Amino acid sequence: MKKISIIVFGLLLIQGVCAQQFVVPEIPGDIEKSEYTNYTQDAMNCIDWLMSNSPTAEQRKDVASYALWWIVGTPDVHMKLNTNVIKFEDENLLLIFLSGWAQYAIRNQDDDSVNGCYAGVEAAISYYEQYKKELSKDKGVENFIKMKNKGTLKSYIAKSMQ
Repeated sequence: MKKISIIVFGLLLIQGVCAQQFVVPEIPGDIEKSEYTNYTQDAMNCIDWLMSNSPTAEQRKDVASYALWWIVGTPDVHMKLNTNVIKFEDENLLLIFLSGWAQYAIRNQDDDSVNGCYAGVEAAISYYEQYKKELSKDKGVENFIKMKNKGTLKSYIAKSMQ
């Protein structure tokens, strides 16, 4: 009787884990800029998902579309993009960079471009290191890793953002 109970419990546990698949929010039609705040939590959930899932994950395209829709449209995140910093060769890393910056801006209610850019670069570095085997080699990120290890990354970003 104990063995049957354990097997049933195990199957229920496995079913519960499988049922927790991420549900991608629908992108609404035309909305006013002020309405984007209603979708902030959904966007943050998508960003968290992007940062913690493989670049080959099944839902990545849909989750990325929602995150980009929100990042581009929200008036709550201001990005000053600079080609001296944005040197990512892999499109997944660019998305992670943008997501990291947006996440920083929302969580800290901070529009500082140096801090936002630094948060984006750190997110890209972390993602690259975690999924290096699934991403193409990226010299830009590898240079950022070297700078971070030397302690010069933030000053490089600050100088580049001037």
